[in-house]
Amino acid sequence: MTSRPYFQQSAQLLETLSSEDVATALLNISKASYSKVSDERINTLMKHIKVVGGHVMGSAHSRSALRTKIHSLCFNLGLPSLFVTINPADIHSPVALYFAGVDLDLDRVLPEVLRTSYERAQIIATHPVATAKFFNCLIKSILKCLVLGSVIDPTKAYFGTHEYTPAQLKENIQNQDFRDNLLKYLEDVVKEDLDLFRDQTNDGTSTASDISVSIQETGPITGEVVPACLSTPNPTSDDFHRIFCKDVVRLVETSNIHKHSATCYKYSKGKSDTSKTCRMRMPRVLVKTSNIDLATGQITMRRSHPWINNFNEWLISAC
Repeated sequence: MTSRPYFQQSAQLLETLSSEDVATALLNISKASYSKVSDERINTLMKHIKVVGGHVMGSAHSRSALRTKIHSLCFNLGLPSLFVTINPADIHSPVALYFAGVDLDLDRVLPEVLRTSYERAQIIATHPVATAKFFNCLIKSILKCLVLGSVIDPTKAYFGTHEYTPAQLKENIQNQDFRDNLLKYLEDVVKEDLDLFRDQTNDGTSTASDISVSIQETGPITGEVVPACLSTPNPTSDDFHRIFCKDVVRLVETSNIHKHSATCYKYSKGKSDTSKTCRMRMPRVLVKTSNIDLATGQITMRRSHPWINNFNEWLISAC
């Protein structure tokens, strides 16, 4: 940046700034989510900070730069056709153990050499560099073979990001604003009951007549049709929001309420009926208000129904 032709002029401008000027600007900016600074010197300083911060991995400005790149790709090539979350199970990977120094023949992996799950977890936990190397190797292989290798289809572009690490999240949740925004985001994306959608209907209840009306409103389909096969409510309808809420209630009540089956207890074989537990953790504890435990970082979402599976209203209606 210092080699740029404009830097000398910017440096002279920044030299005139005092600590009081910066403190005043920070105070004014903190009072509003967006604040235009009238001081040209402050604007110049912030511009240079963004340029430098954009090259610091994990900084707010680097994430902003990444978002700009994603938006540019979308404008140029259209929306992504595929969204994939890759979550490697390092404690179960022979490659990760090999990088961690375990004597393994990767062409002929014997079960007794892999050790127990607890021992593997210990090895991975004590070799963070090896774990990072394994992750990097795996992601590069996926990009090379699955994406660039055109296994799925000719690829015009791809974009990858890293998620927050647990340590980063645990640190950030100490901030009240971050906790509030995180819970607001999660409650908007993930639903665990139907309270919000019942409130939008006429009487706030779900009855057989409601379901019948909802079927009629979403199309002339007979009552025997599986609700999930019905057409999605038309967004251009004058009463779309009410119809949409009824559609979500019907879909959840008929297709998204958990019912125990043999699969729930496949890890409880040999146990008595009283000691068996559902591996889906159903029924779930009712929670009045979403909250985050500051000590453990555990996030607990509000829930008024013990048997409803988590869902997103837009996805369940569209799919």
